[in-house]
Amino acid sequence: MDRFTRNAVIASGVITVLLILSVLPWGGMAFGPRIWQLNAILKEDPVLAEYPYDFKALLFLNGIVTLTRPYDAEVPVNEAVVAMDSTLTGKSADDPAVVAARDRLQRMELYAIGLMLAEPDVRSIVWSLDRAWLNRQGIALPPPAQVSGGSM
Repeated sequence: MDRFTRNAVIASGVITVLLILSVLPWGGMAFGPRIWQLNAILKEDPVLAEYPYDFKALLFLNGIVTLTRPYDAEVPVNEAVVAMDSTLTGKSADDPAVVAARDRLQRMELYAIGLMLAEPDVRSIVWSLDRAWLNRQGIALPPPAQVSGGSM
């Protein structure tokens, strides 16, 4: 390798390292991806640590964080709270204990939203059904909707 090529390779390497360092955040977990940092915030929070469901950030894109939750249109909230607290099994939806568990889940969701929105680069939150958690709880789900492509 001649001298010019060697110097060009070294200079390219230095520039690449500087570009990578310029886009990384310089706080707390300086060299971790932002999604890891957001998950650390959720995991280390003392209020959320006491709750039986672990909210997780799946995706961070353009200021929008996708958080998991244990219910949606496919899984009723009552089924999710019963999975978190087996003492609620067999109780009606209007039982005070079930209502209290539902209210607590909603407060925890709002709390998790508040934690994420307190971050300066987070503008919005969207929810995603936590299929893995539901599967671990033994709750059967229909397969995800498949997107059909056009024929060729």
